[in-house]
Formats: sequence, structure tokens, C-alpha cells
Amino acid sequence: MAGKWQAGNLPPELTSLVGRRAELGQVRTACRRSRLVTLTGVGGVGKSRVALRAAAELRAEFGGGAWLVDLCTLRDGGLVPHAVAGALRLSDQTARPMPEVLTEHLSGRELLIVLDGCEHLAGPCGEVVAALLDAVPGLRVLATSRRPLEVAGETLVMIEPLAVPPAGTTAPAGGAVTLLAERAAETVPGFDLGKESQEAVVRLCRRLAGIPLAIELAAARLRTLPLGYLADRLDDRFAALGADPAAPR
Repeated sequence: MAGKWQAGNLPPELTSLVGRRAELGQVRTACRRSRLVTLTGVGGVGKSRVALRAAAELRAEFGGGAWLVDLCTLRDGGLVPHAVAGALRLSDQTARPMPEVLTEHLSGRELLIVLDGCEHLAGPCGEVVAALLDAVPGLRVLATSRRPLEVAGETLVMIEPLAVPPAGTTAPAGGAVTLLAERAAETVPGFDLGKESQEAVVRLCRRLAGIPLAIELAAARLRTLPLGYLADRLDDRFAALGADPAAPR
């Protein structure tokens, strides 16, 4: 039998989510208790991945589904309501203010909205969220931002880097090592976390400070660079890997 159709626009996961079981449980609990939950943490730490997985796991609890609003490339705070409307596939041909249109559209519905990448628009996002939460009792918001939205009742959940093996050991344990090994195996045919590569993998994960985005980029570089070379010469984890450290994740 085909699975039950669920409303929303959450994208499919293209890669596995390594670790994060504790964080996901914390986020699910927070979303059930608070109408606004904001995931915070440094850039590249995986806030978006955790938010999207948590939203997918919570989606069945909302009759109106779970909806992603990607704000990462939006630069005009005044367009936040329009971005929300676009994600909800809402069109309005009148001259009414978009917040009013949104409130009318969402009235009486129960749904979860994921606002992804709010830090550069924290003020406008906070204003929109506060207005919508006040007008739509069935709405809950899960946001990702490097700083709080400063909305009354906001619950903050800190997303930390993945665990790395402690200093003084080369044991391949911890979420960071698991992530690098999995992504490396997808990138380099025949890659094996054997004794010869364990030390370099652990060293690389330490240098990347357990940041998932940096680890994924490092795994991609293994197509052209030997593991030992990358572990030895990596200094700036984002610049060396060709990533924008300001990109929200």
C-alpha cells in the first residue's frame, strides 16, 4: 500500500544524517512544548539538516503539513512575508499587505513552518513570526539562525559540532569520524577505514573541529587529494575546502 500523502514541501534527504539522535529528540520535544523553536550554532554545524529531519518526523502531527521557507539568499527583510507565501504556494492578486493575506490563508490551520537561515534577517523574521503566531493559534515555527529571533516564548536549541576522538588517541570513534568515513566511501571507490587511514581520518576530523559542512567538503576533495595530504595541509577549514564560511547551514 502506498504511504499516506502528507502536505508540505520538505525536500527529500539525499544523504544519510549521521548522529544527532539526541538533538532530534530535543528538537521534537521543544516543538511540542513551544510554538517557536530556534536552532542556533556556528556556521556549517548542521542546523538545517537537523531542522529538516525533525520537521519530517513531526509532519504527521500537523494537519496542514510541514513547510520549508529558505531564506538563505533573501536580502530584503521586507520580503520575508512574500517568501513565506511563496513557499506555501499562496498567490494573491489583490493589493492587500502580504502579512494580512498570510494570516487569512493560515487561519484555522495547524501546520509547521521551517524558516531556514534567518540570522541575516533576524529582526524582520522575528516581526513576521511574532505576528503570525499571535494570529494563527495552530501555527508552530522551527527556525535556524546563528542568533535568536528575540520573540516572546522563543525556545533555543544549540546544535554543537559532531564528536571527535579525544586528544591523544587515534581510535576511530565519534560522529565526525563516522560522517567522514561514510562520505569518503561514497566519493572514493574502495575507501576503507582501515589501520592505514584511521590516524589520518581522526587527525582530519580534529582539524575540522567536527563541523559537518567542512567534513563533507573534505570528503569531496578526496576525489583529487590523498587523505594524508589533506589532513597534513589543511589550515583554514573553509577556505582550503572552497566553502563560504558565511553560508548558513
